[in-house]
Amino acid sequence: MRHIGLIGVGRMGKVLAGKLAGHVKLKIFDREDSRLQAVVEELGVLPAASLEELAELGTIILAVPDREVISLIKDFNQLHQPVTVINVATNVAQHVLESAAAKQVVCIGAKFVAQASEMALGAEPVIIVNEKPAELALLAQEIFAPVGKIIIGNADIVTYINTQAAEKALTAAVLIEETLRCQPYANADVIKSAIRQVAAGILKAYADDDLGPFAREIVRAIRAKLRM
Repeated sequence: MRHIGLIGVGRMGKVLAGKLAGHVKLKIFDREDSRLQAVVEELGVLPAASLEELAELGTIILAVPDREVISLIKDFNQLHQPVTVINVATNVAQHVLESAAAKQVVCIGAKFVAQASEMALGAEPVIIVNEKPAELALLAQEIFAPVGKIIIGNADIVTYINTQAAEKALTAAVLIEETLRCQPYANADVIKSAIRQVAAGILKAYADDDLGPFAREIVRAIRAKLRM
């Protein structure tokens, strides 16, 4: 069984740890000790006391905010030992990883077209693994195979995909909120339910090709408007 380190057990990191545990020998690290210990107790995985301890495993997944990725790569540069870094942060491009890394630190992006809370509920993500370096693409594919559907290609495209999906969804949520707020019967609970259950539920049904007759009629009307 392959030894893997994981840095960051926030929303995405915790979900990843849960999905990888049992498939790899996993050690986790987080600068927030209380959060680290909570995940260790919940998942039964091993904690690492330091970055040096993780580096000894050889392969490390970074599930940290964008701003922390390059800082961590620079920390590994200072250890002067071979390390493979797999970055899942959406907005850090492959060329940025490579330019930050020392010779002994090799990096690849493996980015999720997904949302952490949906994954925690069992949704299978699509993971786009960067096609180069080729040997690292194969490694990342092997590691993440238990987590979701793997596509080898340009991982940086996930920034565009997730941004478009998030902007369009949030635009819809804001429009629903502003539209219903003008109605006398639409209090905060009604608006939240309309967004969380009606809108989000219909989006899921659309993605799964499981719309009812009412929603299918709305889709046809929308497509007709778009063709005008």
